Amino acid sequence: MSAPTPSTANALQLEDIDFSYPAPSDGVEDPLYKGFSLGIEQGSIVAIMGISGGGKTTLGRIMAGILTPRSGIVRRSPDLTRPSDLVYLDQHPLNGVFPWQTVVENVRYPMEKLGWDGSRRRDRICYLMNLFRLGARSDAYPAQLSGGELQRLALSRCLSWQPKVVILDEPFSALDGKVKAEITCALHELALNDRMTLVLITHSIADALALGMRCLVIAKRPVRVISDLAYGMGFPRDESTPAYDAMQQALIAGIRNGLV
Repeated sequence: MSAPTPSTANALQLEDIDFSYPAPSDGVEDPLYKGFSLGIEQGSIVAIMGISGGGKTTLGRIMAGILTPRSGIVRRSPDLTRPSDLVYLDQHPLNGVFPWQTVVENVRYPMEKLGWDGSRRRDRICYLMNLFRLGARSDAYPAQLSGGELQRLALSRCLSWQPKVVILDEPFSALDGKVKAEITCALHELALNDRMTLVLITHSIADALALGMRCLVIAKRPVRVISDLAYGMGFPRDESTPAYDAMQQALIAGIRNGLV
């Protein structure tokens, strides 16, 4: 399966962003972002990598409008006309679901609020239940789900109404092995079919390699882009190929450069 072809326009454009958390008790401020700029092309699948505590989640929240930079501009494509066109999925999946609703009710609810008709809702629910392997758990509540099932529910819910830009923060942390591979393929299928722009925030080289079309490695303080790599590999990814090995080594080198 070929990757979606990104347009030359940007879904998101960050220009000269400054951001700092409140200064510690000694009063010395350590800016996290200063003069930071970045563009995310429409229709692209971009992985953002970095070490724990390196500013990845903050960057995702700035992109999503959850955090406001001290200065600079976050531009969004004119195609993003409604708040629901851009969605951010927190790395804690319970923050992305209603605990008092069942699996199927959680997936249905956003579409109901956005006015989808009944047949369209049913088709989309059936598609997502199958794609994310949740059909057998449709009547369960979030508290009754395993960690992996809960992550799949949060993904299904935030993707249900076909948003145009999706920012996912560590969405695979409770998944492993065959299930993770299946969910990665499901996300790629959705990105292709729904023509969405997908931003994956992760510390995992394997996850970045499995899904991304482009990978940004960020590091240092103030944060900057250490590596910006375009993959040039189709889907699904074959880990036995020289191209995969070369890209893996390039990502490892980028992360090491960020630690120096």
